[in-house]
Amino acid sequence: MIFTSQLETALMAKQGWFNTDRLQYMLEQFRLLHTCVRNLNEVLVKRSLIHPDPYKLETRISDIGTIETTPFTENEDAVVLGKRFSDYEMMLDFICTYFRFSVENISLPRIKTLLEFIEVFDWANLSSNSSKSNTRALATALTKARANAPAVTISLINDSQEKCSKCCKTIEGCLRELADFQKEMYKGNLRKDVFEHPEFDKAKAFSSPEAEINEIKRLYVKTTGKKTVYTDLVQEIVNEDQGPNKESLRAALLSKLEIKIQETKKETKTVNPHDLLMTAVFTLGVFGPILGQMYVKLTDNFELLFYAKKTLFRKFVEALKKALGIKEKERVCTILVTDPQTGAKTSERIEVNTFMTKIEKLAHIYSGIGSRGVEYNKINSAKEDDALIYLNRQIQENQKLFTTINALDEHFKANVEVLQRPKVKGLKIDLSSYRNAIINANKKRGEYASAKEEIEQMRKLGIMN
Repeated sequence: MIFTSQLETALMAKQGWFNTDRLQYMLEQFRLLHTCVRNLNEVLVKRSLIHPDPYKLETRISDIGTIETTPFTENEDAVVLGKRFSDYEMMLDFICTYFRFSVENISLPRIKTLLEFIEVFDWANLSSNSSKSNTRALATALTKARANAPAVTISLINDSQEKCSKCCKTIEGCLRELADFQKEMYKGNLRKDVFEHPEFDKAKAFSSPEAEINEIKRLYVKTTGKKTVYTDLVQEIVNEDQGPNKESLRAALLSKLEIKIQETKKETKTVNPHDLLMTAVFTLGVFGPILGQMYVKLTDNFELLFYAKKTLFRKFVEALKKALGIKEKERVCTILVTDPQTGAKTSERIEVNTFMTKIEKLAHIYSGIGSRGVEYNKINSAKEDDALIYLNRQIQENQKLFTTINALDEHFKANVEVLQRPKVKGLKIDLSSYRNAIINANKKRGEYASAKEEIEQMRKLGIMN
């Protein structure tokens, strides 16, 4: 049959598209969700708002599952939320690292499990008045985490929470889209397995809708090895074969299976250099949460670097200085920095308080750019040359900052007291994200420069005004 052949071809093409495109996009969303959840978990543990799971390292995950959602009292928030949020983060790590994102692997039962998993916390409606214990406890903990926290930490929390909400919404859409396709795959495979079976009586089956249903059910177990029949999907097959509106149903099905690729309209578009420049400026917004997360880790690592046992006398002196408004003595460390271009090593003196204040300020500014706030609008309303100078300066400054933080990461590992070294927080993952963000900003700046040069050449040739 022509329809059967068309259907089989469409299903195969759509399956390939899911495997190479849609599901890889969903994996990227899970990875972003994991990063944000890990950041929030570290903030909550650091501020002692949740207790880390003591058995986390002993937990072994072999397959995807969901997290406990049974109610618990407010008195149990720190312990129960700590355990469940840790389980949530570990499951995300398993999904991103070991789970195979393919149509063959993500069956309907697994889709149901993944949907239940992303609904464990209602990120879009985090409220301390939520009827769901997990959501209520997390909302309360994050509210407390923001209280009296540095601006960079508050920005990190807000940005992570917003991204978690968007990721879960996108993932849910992908999963429901896949679930719909899996139903069509089920129908297609059933057609192939049953209709091509030597015992299938076509004359009898297509004599009436009821006869086709009975014939499918008769051979179902023999061809699939399964006992449960999805009656509603079998009825859809029959409607597509013998229903009064079978032609429109078939056309609608084939249309649904088409891979929608947005075609580029062949029309001359005027490139606006200012828009390209502001796109490049907007990429600086990615630096905000990255610097925010590194600020938290650097703060802890500097404390370990300058670690001193706090005796009663030392505590008394610190309290007295605070009461008298005496500023703390600037902590200084000298690190060995490697020039990324020449490989030459030079010493760099770091004034810790000044250095950390700079990172906190930059994180705040970049978060404002990323949210298209006041900072972004100021640059947008500035002259194009001034905006470009600002962009160049920021990229250059962040390249230097990357080199310094990379050197600090090595310095901490080598110079923190031996007994304190297990507590040092590694920065390699954050630095990798930071490097990629700088590369992306550079790329966008290059696109602006190329467009600007092309327009100037066309103008010189008299092609455009």
